[in-house]
Amino acid sequence: MAVKSRCRSYYSTTSLLSQPASADAEEKELTPEAIAEMIEVSFLQSCLQLSQGYIDVLKLFIVAVKAGYERGMPLSELHKLVEECPVNSAGRDLMTEEKELRLEWMGMVYAMLNALGPESKVDSREGTRSESANERISKVVEAMLAIREGLQSEEETTGGKEDATVALTTLTVETALERSPSLSKLSESISDPMEKAFLTNDIRVALMTFRVLQEEQVCLQDGSGKGSRGKVPRPPIPGTGR
Repeated sequence: MAVKSRCRSYYSTTSLLSQPASADAEEKELTPEAIAEMIEVSFLQSCLQLSQGYIDVLKLFIVAVKAGYERGMPLSELHKLVEECPVNSAGRDLMTEEKELRLEWMGMVYAMLNALGPESKVDSREGTRSESANERISKVVEAMLAIREGLQSEEETTGGKEDATVALTTLTVETALERSPSLSKLSESISDPMEKAFLTNDIRVALMTFRVLQEEQVCLQDGSGKGSRGKVPRPPIPGTGR
């Protein structure tokens, strides 16, 4: 897929919100509540798409969480807004496991962004998150950084023939487990299917965070000059009518 096409797909300014926005009102409407709504709407659609093998909406979820992060919102504050969001895109109350998964995904994005940009570290603590979730997130982040370091080393060793960025953004959960003995060992030690599913999702969200950051950088460097650092992408979510 061409870069420009990908930019239009993932970083369109079409509104995700309940009310359509004009171009002039774009910045004004990106309130914390609006970000929370973007997260609420994209979460369940991400789950549905992942079950069918698609990742586009998961990227949008990550972008929405990243928007809260970039506003300096502590994770606990952003999570509270998501919990209190009046929009109910599922048409039902989420199950406890779904709420826990959504919070863990949000925590995973915050932890990755903190690890990749420690100079702009934002509070990623959340009192309702379990200790096992905190431990999983910490181990996944540590493994992701080690994988990145290994790929960068391979790029240097091959004189640039092995592009670390390309390799990193094309990793799958399976190849990440192969490259990380610590993640592989952790996965093998988990017998509970739900816990194993949470770990798999954490790895996937971490990898997609790498990919979102890279694609955003490519879009911002697009020679067309149409990219803008100030705008947060708000593409439509399939099936929501938005």
